[in-house]
Amino acid sequence: MDDEIKQALARLAEPVVPRPDPYQRLLVRVRRRRQRRAALTCVTGLMAVAMALPLFGAAGRSTLTGVASSPPPAAGTFQPASWIDKPTVRQLLNSPTRGNLAGDKALIADIERQYRKARAELLVDPALDEVKVLLAHDAPGARVVVVVFLDESHGLLRHGSGQAGASVRELLNKTGTPVEPQPLEPLVFFGRRMPVNGGHIADLTVGLAPAGCLVEASADGRIQPDGSVRRTWQVVSAEGFVVRGAGRAAERWRFTCDGAVRYAGPAGGGLGVIIPTEPGTPVSTAGARGSVDATLAAAAVHDLRRELDHHGLTGGSPEVIWGGRLPAWVAGAPVAALVSSCSADGGCAALLKTEAKAPPRMGSGSPPDYWTATGSPALAVVQVPGKTGGVLVVGPEPAVRVELLDGKGRTIASGRLETGVGAVRVDPRKVTKVKIFDREGRFLRTEATPRLDVNLGERLGEPTVRAW
Repeated sequence: MDDEIKQALARLAEPVVPRPDPYQRLLVRVRRRRQRRAALTCVTGLMAVAMALPLFGAAGRSTLTGVASSPPPAAGTFQPASWIDKPTVRQLLNSPTRGNLAGDKALIADIERQYRKARAELLVDPALDEVKVLLAHDAPGARVVVVVFLDESHGLLRHGSGQAGASVRELLNKTGTPVEPQPLEPLVFFGRRMPVNGGHIADLTVGLAPAGCLVEASADGRIQPDGSVRRTWQVVSAEGFVVRGAGRAAERWRFTCDGAVRYAGPAGGGLGVIIPTEPGTPVSTAGARGSVDATLAAAAVHDLRRELDHHGLTGGSPEVIWGGRLPAWVAGAPVAALVSSCSADGGCAALLKTEAKAPPRMGSGSPPDYWTATGSPALAVVQVPGKTGGVLVVGPEPAVRVELLDGKGRTIASGRLETGVGAVRVDPRKVTKVKIFDREGRFLRTEATPRLDVNLGERLGEPTVRAW
């Protein structure tokens, strides 16, 4: 009886196979990848030697346009792929192909085939043998594709853009390789600029998130007297992507995924927009106080318009408020110009630009030769450039004295004003309110000074949200 039971158990156990060890599977895969790379390096080296003999002395080798922006890599060297270590990244890579060209199965298959064939030229390890098209879209004046090269645990993104209706070969020719490898993120931003009137303007801006994310855009932000911003949002897509052609990058984007705002900020993730007007375009200085440098004022107006576009804000035509030389305690005592643009709701955007660049600050979102702030038509308080703390105050002309207060209502600094203008040494981060007085000491007005303590790139707009 015992022997029969043992034989029956043995027959039952025959088809049972132990579950594979995931770690051992990973080691086997790594060894295979190394073997493939070694073999590829050897074969590539032998082919290079064989081809060099009859072509010795030739001028060079042909490469894909856009890839040849840097010297060709040595045989077998590629940009390292990124670990797919975030669920949100995996969600992006598992999303179906999106865009208005996603339904063209023949085109998608052709893109996959040609990009797979061009892996080496795109500095992609041929071991990444799966190619997936994440986005294929025609926008006004542009065709764009986003492609990912994959294996089970790694991925590498590439994107290309050409004119509307561009062939896959033309897209490949316009697919560049970044100088440094770019990590895989759940939200992909990139843009393209074209020259206009001596400057540049964004003619293509792309944002790509996992499928199912709600994408909204707003271009009507209005600064309020308290420094906040009101705006309306328009739904762009419920499929997690936005593609803008020429003239549509001057807006703010918001991506909401699984009920949470994952990104809210400038279009394209902050790529910036350069408006197609020359900085030297003359501007009126009528009514401005001080001694205004017309060229500097024109440059300040240009920069303010760019900042408004960058944050998706609306406002009146910028006006020159003041011009003159900053005090000696400001590094270099540069000549400066203050300009302002006010919204229909009564809040204003102010920009102070200097003739000489101040030392840049870490994390700055704006060039170091200008500073921005919000205010009202009657009063502007803007941080002065440089390491020495201070603010420039421009109030009503009868004002002769200013007091700066902290969050507890304590006066932390004061100074004299001439025709309502003056600079005061103070730590701008501590200033929350300003009071101004006339010659008889009578109180004229008080206002909050919002956003003097935030990063430069957020002073004219809401804080940028990045919550992946």
